[in-house]
Amino acid sequence: MAVAQAQVQKSQARRPHIFELDPLRATTCMGVVAVHVLAFTLYLNSSSLGSLSQNALVVAFHYTREMFMFVTAFAMVYVYFGRPFQLKRFWAKRSIGVLLPYVFWSAVYTWFNFSNHNPLPFLHELYYNLITGNASYQLYYILLTIQFYIILPVFLLFMKYVARHPWVTLAISFLIQVAFLWFSYHYVQKNVLSAYPFWRKFAKYEDTFVLTYEFYFVLGGFAAIYYKQITEFLLRNSWLVISSFVAMLVMLWLHFVIQLRVEHEGMGYALSVLQPVMVFYCLSLILFAFWLVAHWASKKNADGKPKGYRFWHMLSDASFGVYLVHALFLNYLRDHVDPHLTGILHSYLGVFLTWLVTVVAAIVVSLVLLRIPVLSRLIGREGPMRKKQEQRPPTSAPREQINVDSSSSTGPQQIATVSN
Repeated sequence: MAVAQAQVQKSQARRPHIFELDPLRATTCMGVVAVHVLAFTLYLNSSSLGSLSQNALVVAFHYTREMFMFVTAFAMVYVYFGRPFQLKRFWAKRSIGVLLPYVFWSAVYTWFNFSNHNPLPFLHELYYNLITGNASYQLYYILLTIQFYIILPVFLLFMKYVARHPWVTLAISFLIQVAFLWFSYHYVQKNVLSAYPFWRKFAKYEDTFVLTYEFYFVLGGFAAIYYKQITEFLLRNSWLVISSFVAMLVMLWLHFVIQLRVEHEGMGYALSVLQPVMVFYCLSLILFAFWLVAHWASKKNADGKPKGYRFWHMLSDASFGVYLVHALFLNYLRDHVDPHLTGILHSYLGVFLTWLVTVVAAIVVSLVLLRIPVLSRLIGREGPMRKKQEQRPPTSAPREQINVDSSSSTGPQQIATVSN
């Protein structure tokens, strides 16, 4: 009995902190702000070349939602893979961490964006926004997260089943993702199937449907299971990671120019996030970004933490709040400040200052809310953030292992070691 209790306690023990996730969360959130700023300030760039280059930056920053899916799956699989999944406890925590902020900020943005504040019309509009994520242009990701949480128990079972076959599973998932986006891009988004009610409805909501991004969830799941092996591979093959990313970025921009200048596609169509080329580009960028943070995390101080950890961890804590509140500041700047920048500041400087002010203001508000009881719940924290007294385990601490199910009769048992 005592042995069984000890095993349960061990299984419930907190796994070592993955330092790499902190800068990934923080920089991706800043990238989200950059996408919105670049899109909303296009009118500041009056020249044809300037507009083309700014839209090219929009395309390059369109990796953010895919990175969010990757990080979300990584975190969930890292925490829950190989452990008993307590559904009631999980949703008790997520109701504060995700559902409450989503409902609250949806109500806030609905109030600002919907002119009729009478109770019944407002509640009707709020209900519609809650089920579609349309209260504000950034909230669709929260809706996607909620969908992923709903299917998480099934996803964990799937990952357990395929854990010993990462390359085959990833290859199939990648091909499915590319094929799906090819079909969507050439048939759904071009309204070829608009005569059919199902496809009209699908076209309207496909970007807020969790399975639209299945590859990035699978990729994140395997990255959590094989964390040590992946980081070691990336650090050993730095030249391959960097050159692949640069090649994919050049390919993305060349594809963008060909769409506009050769195929004469519309700008909105060329800027679509849901197109096959984005799968190749986003995969290379995710690997490049993970290489960067793995390189940073590999050089630790005497306390067992990477240099600048406190800074990145602070930004990571604030990132969800930044995601939620930045639209308030960006909308104000877009409507009341940016129109006066034309002719006063160079367009690129105006874009950068808009991004900087939005990011800084959102970070400050988030950090303040994180330290206030009750209000901290509005950006996903159960209680106010306090200075941590306990130290993270040093690098010499015993490593925890995630045992991959070896029930298959083929191949040796695979062990994914998770370290600091």
